[in-house]
Amino acid sequence: MRMRSPLFAFGALVLLAIGCNSRPRLEPVEGTVLHKGKAAGGVLVTFHPKTGDPVTAVRPTGLTDAEGKFTLMTGPDQGAPAGEYAVTFLWSIEVTPKKASKKIDMNMNVETKDGLDGAYINAANSKFKVDVKRGENKLEPFRLE
Repeated sequence: MRMRSPLFAFGALVLLAIGCNSRPRLEPVEGTVLHKGKAAGGVLVTFHPKTGDPVTAVRPTGLTDAEGKFTLMTGPDQGAPAGEYAVTFLWSIEVTPKKASKKIDMNMNVETKDGLDGAYINAANSKFKVDVKRGENKLEPFRLE
């Protein structure tokens, strides 16, 4: 029986590792969200892919900072796969309790609501479409009214 060289074995392992890496290439995506012309901080921006299984699709997301700026993340990694997306927005804001209570809530339960009243949460009806291309993607501001 003939032994293969260590170089052959190393090459086979490298090819196997490359073949097993099924993660898509991610492209950097940055943008800004404005509400009534002003920066909207704390908005969850979600990109919904136009193709693929809607149940198992990975949805890149970003959270706006105080200046309304966000960077998309796909899971723990920065960026989004190239492709066409519908974009949704959820602005979770704290609701002031109707009755002031002197009780202290040790569980830190805070009630929130969508500050956009659900107007931008449905991907199927979203008027915001983005085509993520290979390379850097600096998007035009999303203007919410």
